[in-house]
Amino acid sequence: MFKNYQAVLSGENKITRRKVLVTGAGGYVGARLVPSLISNGYEVVAVDTYWYGREVLDRIPKEALFIEELDIRDVPALTEAMNDVTDVIHLACISNDPSFDLNPELGKSINLDAFEPLVQVARNAGVRRFIYASSSSVYGVKEEERVTEELSLEPLTDYSKFKAICEEINRMTFYALCFARPRFVDGPHGKDSICQ
Repeated sequence: MFKNYQAVLSGENKITRRKVLVTGAGGYVGARLVPSLISNGYEVVAVDTYWYGREVLDRIPKEALFIEELDIRDVPALTEAMNDVTDVIHLACISNDPSFDLNPELGKSINLDAFEPLVQVARNAGVRRFIYASSSSVYGVKEEERVTEELSLEPLTDYSKFKAICEEINRMTFYALCFARPRFVDGPHGKDSICQ
């Protein structure tokens, strides 16, 4: 699932070990991504509020895992966690339209307001690559049978509008950037919800 990112470390001419800060490390995707990164030789700073607990990270070897229980809106704590980080994978968010609608103010503070400070902290720390988990909802409703990256963004909800705005902030800040727009994601928490 994460083969392309792992390919960065392939080959015998490794100069330094990559240290990846993953926001939302205890969530749907993060709980699967963190062990995969570690098993492929990365050190991982696992940032999350861990609202659903840390159990998803219990089986991971701790010598390459640094668990940071913090809110991404806490810039000083985030700045400290970013020490020696080479890459960021930003997954943390209120994860879908229905969840976002439960508390739009909280959703905005996490999904939009916290994003630019996070990007600046990463940039100031010398992070080389910033990967952002966006959402396919940024496309809105399309008539086309196949929705591709070439189609225009037409976000319909605050959740999707904020995802699109964050993509643009990321695009303007980092040269080596990447964002993913997954359609459906589910993970190891065993919850009945599917997030976009």
